[in-house]
Amino acid sequence: MRFANFINPNMHETSNRKSFTKKLFLSYILPFLLAFLITLYALFGAFVSFTGSPAIKENQALLQEDLAKQILRFHILGNSDSEEDQNVKLYVKEGIMTYLTPLLKDCSDKESTTKVLMNHLTDIEKEASRLLAMKGYYYGASVTLDKGTFPIKVYGDITLPAGEYDALKIKLGMAEGRNWWCILFPNLCFVDATYTVVPEVSKQQLKTLLTEEEYTSIIKEEKPNVVVKFKLLDFLSKLF
Repeated sequence: MRFANFINPNMHETSNRKSFTKKLFLSYILPFLLAFLITLYALFGAFVSFTGSPAIKENQALLQEDLAKQILRFHILGNSDSEEDQNVKLYVKEGIMTYLTPLLKDCSDKESTTKVLMNHLTDIEKEASRLLAMKGYYYGASVTLDKGTFPIKVYGDITLPAGEYDALKIKLGMAEGRNWWCILFPNLCFVDATYTVVPEVSKQQLKTLLTEEEYTSIIKEEKPNVVVKFKLLDFLSKLF
């Protein structure tokens, strides 16, 4: 018996089918896919161009300006980036937060919060220096209440745009180290340390200060996970 007789006759048919499928893919399906991808790329480019338009940037700037009128931030700078200075910075931060809690508990707006802080700037400075000394650091602290430029910052599901805000600023020593910041009003400084949870009372307080449009612009709503599948790709995966 010849060796050819042992070859399955269906093998030739399978080979022909694969050859036909390949030609079909190269002649029709591949050009369609390329056209589809080019269209998506063009649409994406148009979207990026639109979101970066002057009108969008102007709206973002106006949002930041309105937020700055209602928000008072807190900013503390470490003496240096050494591990010791950064650790004591966080220690001072916790101590100052504890010190401010009873002082600010009756403040219902930015104006009243600012007034209380202005009346206690010297006391806050003394408290920061005292906390440093307790840990053996005697380079002192300086406290001011003025404007500062902040980058974009996320607090849980709240995102504040970058820009200029009024802030209570504490400089430790040379103030050449990494900084830490939060929001004194509305109260977001006492949020979970990782900023994964924002109390509802803080959200409601912020909501009453802003317009509905402004509030929805900084709140990240929960969205269901959506998995998109392309039937064409499933079909191709089965063919090959």
